Amino acid sequence: MSKRTFIVFGLLVVVLAVAIPWLVFHSRGDAKSGEDAVAGNLGGGQALFQTNCGTCHTLYSAGTDGNYGPNLDELLAPGGPAPASEIESIEGRVLSAVENGLDSSTPGRMPAGILNPQQAKEVAAFVGNTAGEG
Repeated sequence: MSKRTFIVFGLLVVVLAVAIPWLVFHSRGDAKSGEDAVAGNLGGGQALFQTNCGTCHTLYSAGTDGNYGPNLDELLAPGGPAPASEIESIEGRVLSAVENGLDSSTPGRMPAGILNPQQAKEVAAFVGNTAGEG
């Protein structure tokens, strides 16, 4: 083999072994990379959702990709963001689910009382105002 082949191969190894991992580790790959910017009054609900609900539920505006519960974008606003006239209804559904749980007789279902009443209202407002944006 010629010396040039070794040089080209060596450069390829450097790119694959050093440059690509460096780029991956320095890219924005944190849990919040997919989240949407939301109105200031919804920021608390967004943070609470990410922490307490995002493991199970997918919600585009929160940047979560849950793997157990339903995708709330599809469940609550399947045709895209809800019109203003439906937001209050969605908030009520979310608040009821958070406060009362869903089908607690079945193991693994959403339990009641995950959040305190104020936190539940903040999450419900966030989900109601942002579901379907993804």
